[in-house]
Amino acid sequence: MSREVRAILDMFEIVFLGTGGSIPTEGRNHPAIAIRFQGVVLLFDAGEDVQRQYMRAGLGLNRPMAIFVSHIHADHVIGLPGLLLRMSLLGRQRPLEIFGPKELIEYVRMTRDSIGLGTTFETTVYAVDEGRLWGHNGLSVRAFPVKHRGLALGFEVTYQRPRGKFHPERAEALGVPRGPLWHNLAMGKAVEIDGRRIEPHEVSDPPPSPLKIVYTGDTRPCESLLEAATGAEVLISEAMYASDKVDLAQERGHMTARE
Repeated sequence: MSREVRAILDMFEIVFLGTGGSIPTEGRNHPAIAIRFQGVVLLFDAGEDVQRQYMRAGLGLNRPMAIFVSHIHADHVIGLPGLLLRMSLLGRQRPLEIFGPKELIEYVRMTRDSIGLGTTFETTVYAVDEGRLWGHNGLSVRAFPVKHRGLALGFEVTYQRPRGKFHPERAEALGVPRGPLWHNLAMGKAVEIDGRRIEPHEVSDPPPSPLKIVYTGDTRPCESLLEAATGAEVLISEAMYASDKVDLAQERGHMTARE
């Protein structure tokens, strides 16, 4: 791993708010993973008591954020209403987008109606199955289908490093004078000189490949997961069962530690 890649990864904060299964233990909450980058929080799944874990981690309830739910099983979503309520009680004003399988829309609506869950901020719930869902300043999230019981999703977080390395000697060879024109080219903008148009790719390396973090959700090994995880800098994977429980893992749509 290059020094540049390591420096960018150090800007990401991955917080394991919960890594347990269907039954929480004294030391493990239901599933919830937060990724914080440049002031933006991405929350993947919202198991029971996620609001307390979120506050303990100091992630900030009024930050720009988005929530991604992998599937509609209680241990992955039952903490969502409490988190929304807590945000409202503490006066959140920023809009919030929530993404997940189509059943998520009905779950949020039913919860609001049955317990009177109102929010002090605009909340939009999107039904998704795969593809790019969300993007902000070079950071994006894509969903892909995984192999669990019913519709279930994994998520791929990518950060596109915006520019390749600028080479001053190439600019000089093309007759571009040192100064603002160099700066524009280094920032990815074309310039004109003596009636000629100089494109950034003529003086800079191609943009580096995106950095990638993959969250599996609950799943069996499958091609879509293998494709998403290939080349990832970080893989956050479930491992519900010990390696000698492969029959249970196959029956219930999970992976073993060895898998």
